[in-house]
Amino acid sequence: MSSDVSPPLHDSLSIVNSEDIYHNDEWWKSVVRYQLNQNDDYEEVAVYLWHDDDGWTRKNKYVIKTIDAWETDKAIIERLFTETSSEVSSAQFPVSDYYELDGGETVFESDDWWKAILRISEKGSYETQEVMVYLWQEKDGQWRRRQKFTLKNQDKWNEQKEIVESLVDGKASSKTSSGTKSTEQTTATSKTRQNTTSSELEKLEQEMENHLSETLK
Repeated sequence: MSSDVSPPLHDSLSIVNSEDIYHNDEWWKSVVRYQLNQNDDYEEVAVYLWHDDDGWTRKNKYVIKTIDAWETDKAIIERLFTETSSEVSSAQFPVSDYYELDGGETVFESDDWWKAILRISEKGSYETQEVMVYLWQEKDGQWRRRQKFTLKNQDKWNEQKEIVESLVDGKASSKTSSGTKSTEQTTATSKTRQNTTSSELEKLEQEMENHLSETLK
């Protein structure tokens, strides 16, 4: 659903294209392709969620830096929506104890950054079946959330996936490596931070390069 009104992005970003997922008096969710600098060809795509608190305030953001990152995330999300429950504890990930997990997978983990995709079975006293994409950053000994993308159910995912893919068309990043891994190779990329070999470190660095927004570096 296109809108005649431009999404309320930060002034430092230049909008190239956008497509609303929904937009009402209180909430606005949109997929946006933007440039970090009008004079730079580099682009990123992100899913934004804003709330009107006497002006639009950003609540969540999920950056899709490269096509490879999108293919990795998409494969994990679809698997979590279709597979049966697995033995995953909320204690394994730095999420609020308000959530109960029954599935999840780390995309990458380093000393400073951790990206994971989780399936939520309970929110407080309510049963649910949501999938959430998280990016955390380590600060002062604690993992702090930097990005989040919530998918209420598989139908919503299928709708939003189409909108995202309409903007992720090969221009999301000019920095994709010529040695890009396939989707099969990039999924299930949980990494240990100790006793890693040089090859594993190189893979981790490439995964982070594919996923981490330039605005976070």
